[in-house]
Amino acid sequence: MVFILLYMQKPIFLAFSLFFIQFSVFAQNFYPKNDFRSPVDTTLTLAGNFGEIRPNHFHAGFDIRTNNREGMPIYSIADGFISRIKISAYGYGKALYIEHPNGYTSVYGHLKNLDGDIDAFTKKVQYLNESYEIDTILAPTLLPVKKGELIGLSGNTGGSQGPHLHFEIRDSKTEMPINPYYFGYLISDTVKPRITQLAIYPLNETTTINGKNLSKKIAPVYKKGKYTYLKQDSISVNGKIGFGIECYDTETKSTNKNGVFSIELQSGGKRIYYHELETFTFENSRYVNAHIDYGSKQKYGTKIQKCYISKNNKIGIYKDVVNSGVIEFDDDSIHWIKFIIKDYVGNTTELMLKVKGNTSNKKSDLTKPIPNNYFDCGKENKFVSPEALITIPPDALYDDVAFYSYPRIVSTKETFSPLQQVLKDEIALQKSYTLSLKPIRLNDSLKTKVCIVSVSDKGRKSYEGGAYSDGWVTTKTKEFGTFAIGIDTIAPKLKPAFKTVKEQITDLSKAKKIGIIASDNLSGIRKYRATIDGKWVLIEYEFKQNLLFYTFDDKIAEGIHEFKIEVTDDKENKSILTLIFKR
Repeated sequence: MVFILLYMQKPIFLAFSLFFIQFSVFAQNFYPKNDFRSPVDTTLTLAGNFGEIRPNHFHAGFDIRTNNREGMPIYSIADGFISRIKISAYGYGKALYIEHPNGYTSVYGHLKNLDGDIDAFTKKVQYLNESYEIDTILAPTLLPVKKGELIGLSGNTGGSQGPHLHFEIRDSKTEMPINPYYFGYLISDTVKPRITQLAIYPLNETTTINGKNLSKKIAPVYKKGKYTYLKQDSISVNGKIGFGIECYDTETKSTNKNGVFSIELQSGGKRIYYHELETFTFENSRYVNAHIDYGSKQKYGTKIQKCYISKNNKIGIYKDVVNSGVIEFDDDSIHWIKFIIKDYVGNTTELMLKVKGNTSNKKSDLTKPIPNNYFDCGKENKFVSPEALITIPPDALYDDVAFYSYPRIVSTKETFSPLQQVLKDEIALQKSYTLSLKPIRLNDSLKTKVCIVSVSDKGRKSYEGGAYSDGWVTTKTKEFGTFAIGIDTIAPKLKPAFKTVKEQITDLSKAKKIGIIASDNLSGIRKYRATIDGKWVLIEYEFKQNLLFYTFDDKIAEGIHEFKIEVTDDKENKSILTLIFKR
C-alpha cells in the first residue's frame, strides 16, 4: 500500500535538565541615550515596534509613521559613514546602513529615493553590475555623513505594506538589532497593554483541562480597567500544563496594535516564566514560530505567545524560567496564576486566573491511534515510500512529533503525482527539509518545467521550486502541508502600463517613466532586463503592483528610440516586449 503522511504533535515531556536554554544569553547592557537624534523631523509615532510578532520573525526595529505618504525627509541620526547599500525588490527595499563611531549601526528601510552622492554612487554600482538589486559594502572614507544630514526620502519599497520608515539600531560587531527604546527614543505612551485571550494547553496524554485532554481558550472581559471572567470560564486541571497569552500595546491617542515589551507568568506568587525584548539575533528570529502557538496562528490568525518553552527553541529572550515554564498540577488545591504584561515605559497590566487541581480527572486517553514512529527534533529524520522521500535535518522541528499513515490521495488532471500530505501546515519549521516526489505521466519534454507545488484545502497551488533528477522531483521547503508535482510552461505576461496603438510610435516626450505590468502564473518572475537602443537601462521592480518601470534621465536624447524588455520566470519561460517611442 502507498501512504501519505499525517502527523500530530508529540506530547511534551519536559525535563528540567534539558532546558538550560531557557535563560537569556543576553545580559542587559548600558546604551547611550544622547548620541542619536530622530531620523525624522516630525513627532515619532509608530506603526510597529521592536520585537512584535511578524510572519516568521520578530520585528527588528521601529516602523515610523510618515503620515501615510512617501517623500518625507530622512536624516542620519549621528555622524558616521554609509557602510552598506542594499537595493532589493523585496525585504527592506531601498535600504541604507550607517556605521557610527560609538559602535552602533543605524538602518533605514523602504526608502523611495536616496540623496545626492549616495544616489549617484548607487546608480554607478547598478549600471556596473547591470542589476537593479545590489548589496554592496563600502569603505569608511567613501560616503561619510554628518548628524542630521539628509540621506533620502521615505517610501514604500520592498516588502512594505504601506508608506513608512523601517528604522533599526544594530551592534556593529555582532549585527544584533537592539530595541531603539534603549537609546532614548521614547514614544508618548500612557496606555496599558491589552489582553485579548488566554490559552491553556495539556502537555501530555494524561493531562486534563475541565476533564478533557484538549486546550482551552478564554477571552477575559475588560471592565473598569480590570479583567474578569465569565462563570463558564472556571478551570479545573490535572497534570502538566502550559499557559499562553495574546496581548498588544498601543501608544497615546493611537489604535494601532503594537507588541508588548515583556511577559511574566507567576504561580503562587513565584516567577515561572519571563521574557523581554531587548535584543536577539537575526539567525534566531525565525524561532518566533516556536515562541507562539503556531497552529492557532495558521487556523485563526491569532498571536498567542506561549509562556513555556519548546524543546528546540533557541531565541534567547527568556530569563528566570522554571521547568521551561511548565506547571504540573497534582493535587486538589486552588492555584492562582498571574500574568504581568508591560510595555517599555512601564505601563503594566496584570491578570489573575484561578485554577483548581482535580486529581479525580487524571486519566489516560487510550482512544488515540498509536503512532508509527516519532520524529526526534534533535536528530535527522527520514521517511521513504515508493512515491515520497522526506529528509528533515536536526533542529528543524521545534518539538518531537508523531506520525500516522493513511491511504494516499489520488492525483488530479493538473498534477503529475499523487497528492502527498507531509505533517500538517499547523506545525512550524526552523530549517528547510528535503522533499522528493515520484512523477507520473511525465513526458521527457516537460522535465525541465516540473516543480513541486503546495496545495491548499481550497485547491490553490503555490510554487515550492524543485527540479527533476534520476526519476524524482526534489525541492527544499520550510512548510508542511499537501504537495504534488506540477509544471510551468507559461511565460510571464507583459503589457505597457499606458495606452499604446499597434504599429504606431508612442509619444513619451512628457512622460517621467516607462511602466510595464508583468505577471506570472506560477513560478514567479526571477529576472528581467531592459534596454533602450540596445543599451542596458535601470529597471525597478515593484512586485506588489506587478510593475517594472524605468525612470527617464538625461541620457535619453530627443528622437525615436526602441525600448525592449525581457522577463523570465523561475522555470526559464521568457517573454519579450518591444516598444518604439518618441522623446
